Amino acid sequence: LELPAACEPGTYGNVTDGDGLPDCFDCPAGSSCPGGAAPPTQCAAGTVAPAERMKTCDSCAAGTYQDGTGATRCRDCVAGHYCTEGASAPLPCPHPLGTGRGSVTCSVCKREFYLLNSSANPADIFDNPTKHCKRCPKYADCSARGTTLQTLGVPPGLWRASSLTTELHACVASDHCSGSGGAADVSRRRLTASGSDNRVVGDVIVGEGCNAGHTGPRCEWCRSESQYFDRVQRGCVDCPSAGVRFANLVGIVLAAAATGALFYLALTRVAIFGRAGARAAHRLSHMKVKVGFQPKVKVLVSFYQIAATLGPVYGVRLHDDFTRWMEIMDAISFDFLGLTYPDACIGSMRDRLLLSALWPYIAFLMLAVAIACHSLTELLLSGRADNLRRDLVRATQSRLIYWAILVAYLVLPSVSRSIFKSRLCESYDIDAFTGERRSYLVADLDVLCSPDDDEFRGLDAYFWAFFVLWPVLV
Repeated sequence: LELPAACEPGTYGNVTDGDGLPDCFDCPAGSSCPGGAAPPTQCAAGTVAPAERMKTCDSCAAGTYQDGTGATRCRDCVAGHYCTEGASAPLPCPHPLGTGRGSVTCSVCKREFYLLNSSANPADIFDNPTKHCKRCPKYADCSARGTTLQTLGVPPGLWRASSLTTELHACVASDHCSGSGGAADVSRRRLTASGSDNRVVGDVIVGEGCNAGHTGPRCEWCRSESQYFDRVQRGCVDCPSAGVRFANLVGIVLAAAATGALFYLALTRVAIFGRAGARAAHRLSHMKVKVGFQPKVKVLVSFYQIAATLGPVYGVRLHDDFTRWMEIMDAISFDFLGLTYPDACIGSMRDRLLLSALWPYIAFLMLAVAIACHSLTELLLSGRADNLRRDLVRATQSRLIYWAILVAYLVLPSVSRSIFKSRLCESYDIDAFTGERRSYLVADLDVLCSPDDDEFRGLDAYFWAFFVLWPVLV
């Protein structure tokens, strides 16, 4: 008599042999055998039996799946999908999430999106994907899956203020924006104080996004104090030597003296011009009376002065049709400081402000001495030395007042611009989470427009004193 087989788990058999012993066989891979006389059962989808003699099928581990039956191994979850334990098919990630192969959940953003907060809870990212994944900012590079705010790709030619902002700024004046980085704190003074060089100051990355030797907003500031940023060269160049600076100053002074001498000769109609000069002077005088050159020139110069100061002083910009022709009139701005030496090579912003606001007064004193010497020479040569002191004072005062008004009238725009440069700041976003912004002094990118910056705070007294001295009084 044959009885049903009693095989152990992992094997199977139908009947016993003639001795009453079960005739059992190993359970094949891809199937399970609970034992006894039951035949092998193929593993269902989502489970596998990788070896023989398995009494039960194993569920596919998280990150894998199996969509067939009788399988011996699980497949890796495909990219863009996730697989839980025992998955019979990959589940697509909710938009705009993505994954690589073999992912358990979707916790990174797919291409052309970036993860706002890389420290967010993966479960919260999965439950609220549109809250955490944002579309890639204009001009930024999010071609890599899993891009975060900190790893946002910045192409060369663009710059961002920190690794926590999405604001990208075009480097209009600089060829040294290397991209892919942020430089929120770039002051030479702060870098020196921290002992850092293109590393971390506080909690922000500094110096990234610029080529070697360059730093600051849009990479328009030089790390070396012996260099300055030249907008023509579109990069940092060495400051001129003292000899070049002196030669520039002497050349400008000589040019100004020669121009003044020519004006003096023309106005006084000296006999050196002879009869032809007298006729030319008469014709010019007649034309001056008929046309009225002086009022028209005054109106022209006044318009230039107003237009030149609207931008830096009041933040107003005229249409290009009104301002294009003024480029040829920049010479009358009398910005001797900028002509003789680059601003960044002179020293701190305070030093530049002092020089810009005080050099006209030094010029007035020198002019007074020159006029007094000239008047004294005329009085002595004419033999009118009876009331020398009184006549000298009168002659000097009358001429000095005229020339002082003329010089003040001409230098007012450049001096006013220099004064207001100590208040003109440009702001950049540095933290997308808190909305924090950081402002830099446009005239000196080494200075932060903040009460915490000693240099900027020290400019207040100078600004208000020179504001009253020039734009108000003059």
